[in-house]
Amino acid sequence: MILFVFASIYFLTLAGFVVGLMKGLRNRGVSHGSDASPRVSVIVCARNEEKHIGRCIESLSKLSYPLQSIEFIVVDDHSDDSTPEILAKWQHTLPNLKIVNTDGKENCGGGGKVNALIHGIDAATGEYVFITDADCEVSPQWINNYLKWYDDRTGMVSSITILNSSRPFDAAQSTEMMQLLGMSMAAINIGIPVSIIGNNLSIRKKAYEAIGGYRKIPFSVTEDVELFRAMWRSEWDVKFKANDDLLVKTNPPVSVRQWWHQKQRWVVGGAKSIGPSGWMILLLGYLGWATMIAAPFLLSPINVLFIIIIKLLGDLLIVLPVMRSMKTTYLLPYFPVYQVYLLFFLLCVPFQYAQKTVVWKGRDYQT
Repeated sequence: MILFVFASIYFLTLAGFVVGLMKGLRNRGVSHGSDASPRVSVIVCARNEEKHIGRCIESLSKLSYPLQSIEFIVVDDHSDDSTPEILAKWQHTLPNLKIVNTDGKENCGGGGKVNALIHGIDAATGEYVFITDADCEVSPQWINNYLKWYDDRTGMVSSITILNSSRPFDAAQSTEMMQLLGMSMAAINIGIPVSIIGNNLSIRKKAYEAIGGYRKIPFSVTEDVELFRAMWRSEWDVKFKANDDLLVKTNPPVSVRQWWHQKQRWVVGGAKSIGPSGWMILLLGYLGWATMIAAPFLLSPINVLFIIIIKLLGDLLIVLPVMRSMKTTYLLPYFPVYQVYLLFFLLCVPFQYAQKTVVWKGRDYQT
């Protein structure tokens, strides 16, 4: 009976997110009137990204938004590979590409990526600032679609990122990102702050300045979540939307070690930033899997199957609508792999949280 209650709690909680999820997937924005192409700034922070930065800028160069209304700002954060040379070549192709070097500049906001973001946003002259990472690729309609969601009260809009790979392990991570970010989107759209992802983010610069920017936000290794929560506490509205034109694809970790460092940064930083609602989502994941693991030892085979179906249907309530909206249903065959991956990740979380030193981009951060 207890297992059936837990399984029902899992399913019904996820079902409760569906209203907010549908709000995020609804593809209806606002009109900007005569100023249909306001000036925008796209910021990319790069540290030793010689393998990726070219593809990132190439995708930005294909944006359908009027190029004369865009400035591209790449912040070179002490790269010691060929990143500077690649950027210099791209300046011949994209005359509106501006390179900001953190060398010799004031170290702001606790250092690292926060420092790079501060200098990049300081240099931005656009009314709206778009942020992605050097290992990401955006869709041609990325800016156009984001701007549809800005009315006079909107300060921030975010969307979903997946991995640019269909290998089983990477596809499982993409499914994880769609479920977790889908639940965050659903929660935000019903007034519950959880999280966003910083490599697919836009912000009105006036709103950023109104909250004091990163200089006034406590340092975190998950700086995007801290920015989101500061914006949420302000008088500005925050929106989380999802469709295929807003989708950003990023490269997967190249090794288990890199995967561990990435997840540990999210776990350690997120634990301090996501708040009670974020912890509820994490604990919900443990509840779902604890129920499935305990069922074979306590129930008959038919009831075990029933418990498993309840758990999987709950996950699909979130994952399937997001996949359809983002046109990523090609990942659906990997859904069973995702279930195994999710158990593996949940087992790793306590060990990752116990490590207080976060290693990222060759730098150590004490949390």
